[in-house]
Amino acid sequence: MVHTGTIVAFVTYLAGVFVLAVLAYRLQKRRGFLKEYYLSGRALGPWALAFTFAATSASAGSFMGFPSLIYRYGWILGLWIAGYVVVPLVGMGVIGKRLNQVARRLGSITIPDLLRDRYRSAKLGVLSSLVIIIFQSAFMLAQFKAGGLIMHTLFGLSYEQGLLIFALSVVLYTSFGGFRAVVWTDVMQGVVMLAGILIMVPLALKASGGLGAATSTLFEQDPGLVHVPGPEVDGGAFLPLGLAISFFSIWTVAGMSQPSSMVRLIAFRDSRTLARALLLVCIYFSLVYIPLVVIFTISRTILPPLEMSDQVMPLMATRIAPPLLAGVLIAAPYAAVMSSVDSFLLLVSSSCARDIYQRVFNPEASEITMRRISHATTATVGCVVLLLALKPPELLQYVIVFASSGLAAGFLAPVAMGLFWRRATAQGAIAAMLSGAGTVILLYSARPILSAFGCPELASSLQLPSLFGVDPFVWSIAASWTVGIAVSLATPLPADRSIIEALFPAREE
Repeated sequence: MVHTGTIVAFVTYLAGVFVLAVLAYRLQKRRGFLKEYYLSGRALGPWALAFTFAATSASAGSFMGFPSLIYRYGWILGLWIAGYVVVPLVGMGVIGKRLNQVARRLGSITIPDLLRDRYRSAKLGVLSSLVIIIFQSAFMLAQFKAGGLIMHTLFGLSYEQGLLIFALSVVLYTSFGGFRAVVWTDVMQGVVMLAGILIMVPLALKASGGLGAATSTLFEQDPGLVHVPGPEVDGGAFLPLGLAISFFSIWTVAGMSQPSSMVRLIAFRDSRTLARALLLVCIYFSLVYIPLVVIFTISRTILPPLEMSDQVMPLMATRIAPPLLAGVLIAAPYAAVMSSVDSFLLLVSSSCARDIYQRVFNPEASEITMRRISHATTATVGCVVLLLALKPPELLQYVIVFASSGLAAGFLAPVAMGLFWRRATAQGAIAAMLSGAGTVILLYSARPILSAFGCPELASSLQLPSLFGVDPFVWSIAASWTVGIAVSLATPLPADRSIIEALFPAREE
C-alpha cells in the first residue's frame, strides 16, 4: 500500500505542471499562434534553453530504461553512457548557431520546414515529416510504457489504467499549452529530475552499506557486473570494444541530430544564450548520469531479483526513502517521461499539421484552422501511441536506441549538408535520408526476416542487428553521408540559386 505522503507529493508535482500549461495558454492567445505554439516566439533564454534541451534528452531511457540496464549489467554501463556527458558540446556547439541563423533567415518553424525551404523541395519536406512520424512514434511508445509502469508502481493500478492516466495528462497539457508550456514544464521537470537523483545517491549508499560493500556483493553475484566488458549476454560479453565505440558515437552524434533537440536550437534568443546554455547542460548531464550508474549498480544489493527491471527506478524510490520524499523521487522519472513525451507529441503534431496539412494541402489555412488542426493532431497522435503501448516491447532502452538511431541517420546528413555545404542538392538530401533511415530499419528487421525464411544461422554469423559487432547506428550514419555526398555531387544545383546565395554569400562557384 502506497503511503499518503508519497501520493500527495506526486500529485502536487502534477498540479504544478497543469498550472504552467494554463499560464502558457493565456500567453499564447495574445500572440501569433504558429510561432508561439511551436517555437515560443524564438525567445528562449539560457536557463530555459538548457533545461528544455536537457529535459527532452533525458527521457524514459535515462530514468527507466537506462537504470534497468544498469541493474542487469552493472558498472560497465558507465562506459556505455560515457558519450552522453559530451552531448551538449556536440549537439549544441556544432550546429546550434548556424541552425538558428538559417532558420531565422528562411522563416522556418519546424525542421521539415527548414529542409523544404533550404533545398526548395516539397518532396523532402514530406519525406522528413514521415520519418519523424515513424521513428518519433516508436520513441513515444517507450515513454508511454514508462509512464504506465510508474503509475502502476506508485498507485497499485493495473498497467493499462496507469497508462491511460499518464496519456490523458500529458496529451491535455501539451495540446493546451503548446511549446511554451513544454519549455516551462521542462524547466520545472529538469529541476525535479536533478533533485531526485542527487537525493537518491546518499540514500542508496546508506541502504547498501557503502560502495565497497556493494561492489563486493556484486562480484560474488557475477564478476562481470564489476569488470569490463560486462556480464555475458547471448554467449558473448555485454559491451565488447566495437559496441563500446558504437555507443559513444550513438549518444554524441545522435544528440546532435534529433529533430526534437534541433527545434529547440531554432527557438533560442541569441548566440550568448547558446554559449551559456551549453555549459549548463554539460554540468547538468554530469550530475545526472554519473550518479545514475552508482545508484542502480548497487540497487541489486538492495532490491530482490526483478523479473521486470524497467520498474527499478520507482521501486528503489519507495524502498530507500521516507514516504513524502519517495513521492519527490518518483516524480523524477515521471518528469523525465513527461518532458520527452510533450516534446515528441508537439514535434509529430507540427509534422502533420504544419509540414503536411498546411504546406502541402492548404497553404492559406487561417490561424483558427491551424489552431484546431494542431490541437486535434496532438490529441490523435497521443491516442494512437496509447493504443500501441497497451502491448509494449520488453525493454524500453532498446526501443529508444532504435528510434534515436533512425532519427539521427535520417536527419544528420541532410541538415548538416544544408547548413554547411553550398553544393548539397535536394536529390542528395533525399538520398541521404532514405539510405540512413532505411539502413536502420533494414538491420533491425534482418534477423527476424532471415529467421522467418529459415536462415537463423546466417543472422547469428553476421551478428545482426549489430552487423559484424558494430551497431546499426554506425552503419546507417556512414551510408547516409556516403550516399548523400555522392548524389549531391552527381546532381546539378537548381537554376534559381537565390537561397544558396543568401545562405552562402561569401563563396563563388
